Amino acid sequence: TRVHWQEKDRMLKLSFPTPYRKGKYMGQVAYGCDTLTDNGNEVVAQKWVAAISQDRRTSLTIINEGIYGSDFLNGEIRLSLLRSPAYSAEFPLPPQDRYIPRIDQGETIFRIWLNAGPVTERLNAVDREALVCNEKPMVLSFFPSGSRKKPKPFVTLSDKVVQITTLKKSCSGNKLVLRLFEPTGHKRAAEVKLPFAGMRKKVTLEGFEIRTYLVDIRKRTWTPATLMEKSLK
Repeated sequence: TRVHWQEKDRMLKLSFPTPYRKGKYMGQVAYGCDTLTDNGNEVVAQKWVAAISQDRRTSLTIINEGIYGSDFLNGEIRLSLLRSPAYSAEFPLPPQDRYIPRIDQGETIFRIWLNAGPVTERLNAVDREALVCNEKPMVLSFFPSGSRKKPKPFVTLSDKVVQITTLKKSCSGNKLVLRLFEPTGHKRAAEVKLPFAGMRKKVTLEGFEIRTYLVDIRKRTWTPATLMEKSLK
């Protein structure tokens, strides 16, 4: 959706009516998801929101690319796209005898992704879908000859719901920092593999749990650690 916005003191919302008039409204928060108010008040979520039927059988999910604000009332999802108050003004209205720059003027392009289906299926998939839509891969100008052997993957994860949120070199030493996250609120098991090193580990995560490991390739060890990369053993 491409918008050329020149309004003053106005707010633009994009509405999606749904049949879920008495449904539940949910959205992504930092390392989790939460139930949002359904009375028409403005609420904040991150990469996605979802309207869920009253019988909790079906759901509509909407992924955004940096909108964050929305409201929900009588089954209607309204995404907050633009608003145009003055940057600095006297209450209730800025003076009309001078030029004052305003917020969100000009051209803006919005990208959203809609999907629908059974509640469990949607809530299991939407977090990963939102990552794919928002975190574009880095493009490199590189032209391999194709004459050599294809390298093994650096890391793989058996479960499609559990996420690898961090994979990097440790701040001290020569270890890998591997961080896992369960985004649905339900206990889940997965197997992490490092094919290039011939290492693997089975892990079980509680709902919304964040788990960090310090991986020593030489010693072939997986050490639980804090978010600050301090060993828990």
